[in-house]
Amino acid sequence: MGQDVFDIGKDDETTETASDVTIPSENITIWDEVGLVNAVIAKHKQFLETYNSEFADIDSHVSKLKESSSEEKRERDEINESVAELKENRQLLYHKIKQSRIEMFDLININRDVRKNEQEMAQLQKEIEALDWRLQTTVMGIQKEREIVEKIKKLSAQIEEVDDVRPSDETGEQIKQLSTQIKEMTDEADGCHNELVDIADKSQEHHGSFVEYAEQLKGTRGRYIWLQSRIKSHVSAVSYWEGKQGEITAGDGDDD
Repeated sequence: MGQDVFDIGKDDETTETASDVTIPSENITIWDEVGLVNAVIAKHKQFLETYNSEFADIDSHVSKLKESSSEEKRERDEINESVAELKENRQLLYHKIKQSRIEMFDLININRDVRKNEQEMAQLQKEIEALDWRLQTTVMGIQKEREIVEKIKKLSAQIEEVDDVRPSDETGEQIKQLSTQIKEMTDEADGCHNELVDIADKSQEHHGSFVEYAEQLKGTRGRYIWLQSRIKSHVSAVSYWEGKQGEITAGDGDDD
């Protein structure tokens, strides 16, 4: 019979064995187990070097920000303590002034020489008492408080004008003494107020700086935490693979 159509003739190309086939080996490294582990360790250490360098810079920056932030907060809090003390002293003075004024009004009202101005005197006293009440019970800004104090001063001056003629007796002398005490305490309260105005601005400046540093810290927080996490991860990986490296080395020693 003729040649089978499936009878494929043999030639050099089809009979070449696998061992005769060559594979280009350029740029290809064949690792043994130890070499592979060493390469993995080296790679993790390379990452650690990069991340540690960046983290050191950020950590230094963060430390400076924290130090500056803490300093601004300390300055602000110290000033605020002084503010609280000044406010307390001022309120105590306002209370004493109010009590002295009530006592003075009582004496004025029994003074017959001012009975002819009784209606005007009563109106002035009523206005002062209303302002005193606001000063004692209402939370307000420094400027508003100053306005009320100045109004009380003007009204008090009007009372002195109305009560210009006083008898030279014990009652008149008591009124005079109380008026002097009120003026002295008012001046002292004014001193507290002026000091408050001065240091309140400084407190606000320190608070503004504190907030600014806090915002900067907030801005670096994400990268800071991420670097911490990556460093921890690579340190753990190095520890793991160095352990494997030790096991391989120990195994090779046992084989010997």
